[in-house]
Amino acid sequence: MSETGETAQQAGRELLQEERLPPFVRVTLRRWAKWYSGGAELFWPFTDIAVRFFVAVWFLRSGLVKLSDWDTALYLAANEYPVSWMSASNAAIIGLSIELVGPLLFLAGFFTRPAALAMAALTVISQAVYIPTTTNLMVISILAWYVISGPAAFSFDRVLASGLKHSALPLARPLIKLGDWSRAEIGPAAMMAIRIWLTIALLAYADVFEPSIGLATWLPTSVFVGIPAWLAIAFAALFLTGFAASIVSYALVLVIGFTMIAGAHPNVTLFPFLLLGIYESRGAGRLSFDSAIWAWMEKNILFDRDYSEIPGDWPHIVVVGAGFGGLAAVERLKRLPVRITLIDKRNYHLFQPLLYQVATATLNPADIATPIRSLFRADGNVRVIKGEVREIDSKTKTITHGAVSGEKRELGYDRLVLATGATHSYFGNEEWSALAPGLKTIEDGVAVRASILNAFEQAEATEDQNKIRRLLTFVIVGGGPTGVELAGAIAELAKVSVAREFRTVDPATAQVILVQSGDRILPAFSAELSLKASESLENLGVEIRTGGRVTHIANEQVRIDDASTIETETVLWAAGVKASPAAKWLGTESDRAGRVPVNDHLRVHGPDGVLDDVFAIGDTANSNGWGGNMVPGLAPAAKQGGIYVSQVVEAELLNKQCPGPFVYKHQGSLATIGRKSAVADFGMYKLSGNIAWWLWGVVHLGFLTGMRNRVTVTINWIWSFFAHHSGVRLITEKQV
Repeated sequence: MSETGETAQQAGRELLQEERLPPFVRVTLRRWAKWYSGGAELFWPFTDIAVRFFVAVWFLRSGLVKLSDWDTALYLAANEYPVSWMSASNAAIIGLSIELVGPLLFLAGFFTRPAALAMAALTVISQAVYIPTTTNLMVISILAWYVISGPAAFSFDRVLASGLKHSALPLARPLIKLGDWSRAEIGPAAMMAIRIWLTIALLAYADVFEPSIGLATWLPTSVFVGIPAWLAIAFAALFLTGFAASIVSYALVLVIGFTMIAGAHPNVTLFPFLLLGIYESRGAGRLSFDSAIWAWMEKNILFDRDYSEIPGDWPHIVVVGAGFGGLAAVERLKRLPVRITLIDKRNYHLFQPLLYQVATATLNPADIATPIRSLFRADGNVRVIKGEVREIDSKTKTITHGAVSGEKRELGYDRLVLATGATHSYFGNEEWSALAPGLKTIEDGVAVRASILNAFEQAEATEDQNKIRRLLTFVIVGGGPTGVELAGAIAELAKVSVAREFRTVDPATAQVILVQSGDRILPAFSAELSLKASESLENLGVEIRTGGRVTHIANEQVRIDDASTIETETVLWAAGVKASPAAKWLGTESDRAGRVPVNDHLRVHGPDGVLDDVFAIGDTANSNGWGGNMVPGLAPAAKQGGIYVSQVVEAELLNKQCPGPFVYKHQGSLATIGRKSAVADFGMYKLSGNIAWWLWGVVHLGFLTGMRNRVTVTINWIWSFFAHHSGVRLITEKQV
């Protein structure tokens, strides 16, 4: 660490020891640092793609021009990048190959470093012996940085690195480790060299010194044409010290852009902006004020290096449940000087709205689930525990939970957030659960997929026509969004995805029956959209039965109102949910669905009054924050509850005014029917058909956790849409 960094850290320790940093300042610094680091990591992959795209296009355009005119290619080979020991034709072939193959590899992020090295070498030769240009200098600096640091996440190199590192390919492991080391250790030094290079160029432009002719060839002074000398000197000082890299890069982009508009240098290219984009995203590098400030922040404000270093007097917040609400709460709370423990009985966050696509063989379970620990690996104040809560003692502020080993353990808390979600409700008929599985977990999705696919397999294997009819009859109980989406997906699976794959039965003859106790499906939507959804389902061949309640489920039949019977061997449950046993843990009363009563600030009503330190959100809470009506059990509602609770906790920690009562803002309801139809209800605005289907896809991709999941789901959807094929038709249940 630099001497400046050590001095800054010592000053920070003294400030903290003397308590000269007010809590508000500490929280503000922590939140800003978390926001900045998170934003940089989020936007860097997109910046990386933009940089690689424009650099690749620049080379490809040159290569295609030479490819179309071989005489020009030979001339340029002899003059633009001459090699004394090589003939012009050989030089032209090699140069053309670099300009055509290199950009494609660079754009794909495949063998990025070798491709960048070859293109950089070609550009260096052109700059040295042909016509020196500022564009060449910008491209060389960008490519040099990629040679050292490699591409970001959206690249084949990064995607394949983990697998290749543990493969048997010769030299794969040492080369990948060398690349990782270069990125981590040499990358910051390379960025430092780039900013010093820009500093020298700015000082030369401002006439602080006059460079030699040889040096001037390698300084991009023309980029700064039109900038006042005093401003160029100010930028040079900021670059030299490496202070506020993000602000400086943005400011310089604006200044250069303004001078372009003013006509100071109309021929400037996009590459200076791309280089500044890298500088903004990756920081100022070593021996910089930014580096020293960040080192002090990590040691004294963030404490993200080691959980054991976190001050013991930081408030301990326990969040139970890693669903939408729990994650939303932790995402905001982690920016505060608090210790957070996140408990969930599973080690992954599941995107439940797309679980039906796992059940109908469109998506893999891993496409809609993300390991919880990976979400907070950069947050030292967040601890994740895989365990199941057994009881809560609100008087002693302790939680008893079962760890992975089954051992009971106690955990104290200062604030407790219950975001435990909901499970299936069979309205007192729990014996139906074995015959009519629902969709709440990955295990449910895989089991339902197995039951659907097994029905087709068994129908193919039998000659009993009555059994075939039962096997190819699928009954979905519940006409809400899950039931509607499940019915449409099963109908398309039978009529499209597995068509022509069976020999003795025709999957297209399958009968899908949707049973709804109310007078229409999708009761939360408008009557108009409910009708459109019914029409879309009927077009897929789904039979809708409304106004009837399921009264009995047996091995081979479903009875409705004791009046009619459906012969079937596959029943799926989408009719009701019940909350977790949070009320039982707390020893308080709950409503019929098991939800815990809360006040206007989502604080739980305990047996002896409101528990000031215990909050409940999402499906766990019985809240009337929707204009006096009960808040629905939707993902946006859970997320809004998590954010609200984090705001309340922050206000209490900082002695600020507490937010007003929780108010749920309904953002609309969406449901999809098959691969090209959906309904969307936004109150005043109602959509249906193709437009609503595209909107449904965009919204669900946005809610997915993790960029990998968004990419893989998009690819699978595109494949399924155009190929009319579901590729995850695996029966993975244990065979008895």
